Formats: sequence, structure tokens, C-alpha cells
Amino acid sequence: MPTYEYTCRSCGKNFDQSRRLNESPSPCVCGSVDLAQIYHPPTVFVKGEPTTLGQLSERNTKNMGKYELQDKQKEQSEGKKKIETPWYTKSGAASASEINKMTSRQKASYIRKGKK
Repeated sequence: MPTYEYTCRSCGKNFDQSRRLNESPSPCVCGSVDLAQIYHPPTVFVKGEPTTLGQLSERNTKNMGKYELQDKQKEQSEGKKKIETPWYTKSGAASASEINKMTSRQKASYIRKGKK
């Protein structure tokens, strides 16, 4: 069932009510049946060129990562800055039980090199 929002003209209280389309609304808690339905504008999404400031800012936020990546690639191709590799590896072949059996020195080596 759809939910409708009403305001009571006698006491001024706003309330929501679920009802069928052909049913009349229930009276307010004050007993009045003098109700006005509150209408809200629909939400609209526009695709295409951004026309509002909000749309422009969203587009710029999405593109910001692309621009930074392009700048970094440009610097690397010009030889200005070398992109550093991380000091750790992202994956390794050891299981959790094997890692727990390692000494602290072996763990540090495993984190850096990714080998057992």
C-alpha cells in the first residue's frame, strides 16, 4: 500500500498514513477530518552534460583520480620521478599455520620478499 503524508488543518500536525487509493484518509489524532495531502516533487536524474554545480562537482571528483594518474605517468615517462615499489609483497604462498611457526626474522623476510 502506498504511504501518503497529510497535515491537519485544525491542529497543524503532520503524519503519514498507508491506505489504498480508493479509501478516504483516517481522521487526525485530534479527531478532525479536515486534512490536506502534502505533495513532494519527484526525484529526477538527468544524463548527459552536467548543468548544475552538483553535477559538475561530481564529474570533477570522478575525474580527479584520472588526472593524478595521468600526471604520475607523464612524470615517469619524462624520467623525473621513479614510482617506488612497495616494501612488502601483496601475496605469498605460506598458510597461516606456516606463518605462525616462523621466527620474527623469517616473518619480516617473508613480508618483504614473499618467500618462505
